[in-house]
Amino acid sequence: MKKLLNWLLGTVELQVTGEGLEEVLNLCAQGGISLGRMVRQAQDTLVLQVTAFQHTRLRRLLEAGGWQVTSAKKRGLPYFLFRFRRRYALLAGLALCLLLFAVGSKTVLTIDVTGNETIPTQVILSQLRLCGVSVGTYAPGIAVREVENRMMLAMDDLSFFALNLHGTRAEVIVREADPAPALREEQVASHVVSAATGIITHIEPWVGDAQFQEGEVVCEGDILISGYMEMDTPTPVETDMGTMLVHAEGKVLARTWRTLTAQIPLTAQEKVYTGEEITHYSLSILGKRVKFYQNAGIPYDNYDTITKLKSWSPVGNRSLPLVWQAETHRAYETRQITLDPTAAEQLLRQKLLEALQEQMDQGEILQTDYEVKRQGDQLQVTLLAQCTEQIGRVVPIQGVEGEVVGPQHPLKEPAGTDKSTKEEEQAEE
Repeated sequence: MKKLLNWLLGTVELQVTGEGLEEVLNLCAQGGISLGRMVRQAQDTLVLQVTAFQHTRLRRLLEAGGWQVTSAKKRGLPYFLFRFRRRYALLAGLALCLLLFAVGSKTVLTIDVTGNETIPTQVILSQLRLCGVSVGTYAPGIAVREVENRMMLAMDDLSFFALNLHGTRAEVIVREADPAPALREEQVASHVVSAATGIITHIEPWVGDAQFQEGEVVCEGDILISGYMEMDTPTPVETDMGTMLVHAEGKVLARTWRTLTAQIPLTAQEKVYTGEEITHYSLSILGKRVKFYQNAGIPYDNYDTITKLKSWSPVGNRSLPLVWQAETHRAYETRQITLDPTAAEQLLRQKLLEALQEQMDQGEILQTDYEVKRQGDQLQVTLLAQCTEQIGRVVPIQGVEGEVVGPQHPLKEPAGTDKSTKEEEQAEE
């Protein structure tokens, strides 16, 4: 430790020549000068080691006492830097390195996100940047608790967010919130309406009155289960009890026939690379891009851009915010080619089948037939499919005001029940 301190402060060896060298020690003690090392080389020669900032004072005291003083060796950081006093570029580089070391040690260089399963990491990092934390942010200036609160308010999909700073690394720990269950609009009066034309194979009304029976034909838009539900009439009473407004629900399966058509041209444009290309290089430091080219224009009408990124990962898989980017622009020309009709037909068949499956709700394809037509350079494929599917769709009743009056869940209080009346009945009991 003492050697390191002497190197940082700098030391000077002074060779003292003369008589009465014993008085030198008393002179140093009286002047408050600390000697690092003392060696007597001859009867009238003494070598002293003193720090750089005390050697001028000691030299004056010795010369005033009549001794001859010469400097033997100078060591340490001050004298090492003094060699470069006229090399301004080296001094500026050293000052810049010290500044970068002082600031860089307190700057966020990497951000690690853990705990997310469905939310992409880039989405969290983008929102975190809007809250004031990104690569290159000065860590002591981050209000951690404020950032955590702002992230929780901004992202409803999170139930927990924590930000921990470890030197140049920021650790983000998140917990995703459970999705809220879909609420059924039971208080909205509605019908169950047919979404397609077909023959009913099964109808199961859960709430409301069924308007059709199995085996009957329905058209698109027909009301399958009505939201106007007739009230049951007790046996002793023969009068009509009327109807009540409900949120109709149910399951209706029907056999349907669907027709889908798609077409594709049998001629297309193909890329042919000419072999000409140009590459632009740039360096990204803390998100700031430094370009190493002057002309950013691309001299090609048609071209593809291939971007290659290379980052430096000195520790494990953690990359520093230093990315070398190479953008290569490759020129190409287009030429017309003819597609294989068989391959094009297979492609359209697959796409039509996928589109049919997306249109059906809880359905099954029973039979498929295809019609293929070719008109000029156009290939047309038509899919004729026989399916069984759920055709019932809940549609609100237009022009009806007020809430549904029944039927309701047995555990729920009936609509219109007065709370005060309920309390009075309990008091009477």
